[in-house]
Amino acid sequence: MIMRRMRHMNRYREITTVLVKNGFGYIVKEVGLFHLLSLPKRIESDLNKGNAQPLGKRLRISMEELGPTFIKFGQLLSIRRDMIPASLTKELEKLQDAVRPINSSVIKQIIKEELGAPCEDLFETFDEECLAAASIGQVHKATLRSGENVVVKVRRPNIEDQVNIDVEILRDLARLVESRYSWAKHYQLRDIVDELALAIRNEMDYSQEARNTEKFRQMFENNDNIIIPSIYWDYSTKKVLTSQYIDGKKFIELKDLSSDQFDKKLLAERLVHSFLDQVLIKGIYHGDPHPGNMFFLPGNKIAYIDFGQVGVLSNEMKENFASLIIGLMSKDTDTLLHTVQRMANMPHDIDENKLKNDIDALKDKYYDIPMSQINIGDAIADLFNTTQRNRITIPKDYTMLGKALMTIEGFITDLDSELSLIHLAEPYGKKLLLERVNPIKNLPTKWVEITELASIIFQLPKQLRHTLTKVNKGQTHFEMNLPQIDKLLLRLDRIGNRISFSVTLLAFSIVIVGLIIASTFGNTFLSNVPVIGIAVVIAILMFLWLIFSIFRSGRF
Repeated sequence: MIMRRMRHMNRYREITTVLVKNGFGYIVKEVGLFHLLSLPKRIESDLNKGNAQPLGKRLRISMEELGPTFIKFGQLLSIRRDMIPASLTKELEKLQDAVRPINSSVIKQIIKEELGAPCEDLFETFDEECLAAASIGQVHKATLRSGENVVVKVRRPNIEDQVNIDVEILRDLARLVESRYSWAKHYQLRDIVDELALAIRNEMDYSQEARNTEKFRQMFENNDNIIIPSIYWDYSTKKVLTSQYIDGKKFIELKDLSSDQFDKKLLAERLVHSFLDQVLIKGIYHGDPHPGNMFFLPGNKIAYIDFGQVGVLSNEMKENFASLIIGLMSKDTDTLLHTVQRMANMPHDIDENKLKNDIDALKDKYYDIPMSQINIGDAIADLFNTTQRNRITIPKDYTMLGKALMTIEGFITDLDSELSLIHLAEPYGKKLLLERVNPIKNLPTKWVEITELASIIFQLPKQLRHTLTKVNKGQTHFEMNLPQIDKLLLRLDRIGNRISFSVTLLAFSIVIVGLIIASTFGNTFLSNVPVIGIAVVIAILMFLWLIFSIFRSGRF
């Protein structure tokens, strides 16, 4: 760890300087990195303690200044509404990774290295000016020799080295923060950094994005209303991705177009159905469906682009998500409670009565509202707030799905304010409910469960005999965990100390009384023996030592 800090000292200084500048000097001091700052920066830290800008804005600005890894970290945190207040997540959602474009000569050199030929030989035309520039890569429009219009996404040079350094530093910072803040340890901040490392490395691997794109093309190959760009594999590598150019309108342009050109209500319905098909039928969905990742084409067609972030749901996760929809539809507290317990990481000391009361309150909030008027984004946000209050951690796959749903609902609200996402989801919920109780549909799953149960039953006698043999030979150790045992032992310890104090006090009193009686009778045998004085001194010393020991232990 020390060697790592020495190796990346300059980057550590950059990070701590940015944090101090934006009013986070107290965190730098708390985690033990204040010594990395120069004296002027330490003075600046004290001056910035009273930074008047909102916390969320300062955090967003810091991450934008620190570059791509921290921007992606902030974007990952923005979906964790189960652990971060809504005021912070809303600000982190504004994170922009638009940066200054790289010179086209550098881009062409990377293409030549990756594809083995100069741009002039590979493409009929290649636009020098980029369509978009981001922190990981930038996009240029081009035309293949065969005549197809394409977009070429090229990864920035040396970005992988920078990301690896930043991920190492983030792991170190997460460890330091976890060691000082209980909330960070509870939410396993280091695990979130590991998630970031995996996500950003997948996003930098354009061959992974190409495979994701192909999966979605297959998903919608029979749906003429959903367009997924083709991938040109001969012109694609880990650092270069060449795909079909989509010539359509951006979402912001729809507002200025007449209803003759686009039917916004139909667009909204197709958008919702395409997304619910991804989530509830196929179990794989676009993880970042923001306005920049969609185009709208004549004939009310929708094109998805940029599959760097993709969410994947197992059958169990799909069933849990369906249960949430069913619970919201039926306003069933028990269904919602059991679903949350199945899908989330529950703290061992959770107050189940409090959780049930919170979910009851959530149900009551939506009780009298017609289904068509329920805003699923608000409902999900309320559910995340409930889990946050009860220290429940929801896996990233669900929180990403929640954010994607809120984004889609924002789309359809702008396209058709009368349309309800949960109203369109109702048929899916009913279909899933029927499938859940359909014995034919459930037969394969139930057969696997029955087979596993039978295997356990058949192995039970052998395992029981093995365990009893070890117990008989004294090779088995038992551990018991009683939650209140420490308090009980402490109380018994205090009682024992008080009894010892009382017995010692009684013995000391008897000695004093004996001396008083002896002095009353004048010169006696006892009064002439010096051993009594020695015994009294020893008794007093022992008494004082016992009192000192008892009070020092704090258990009196």
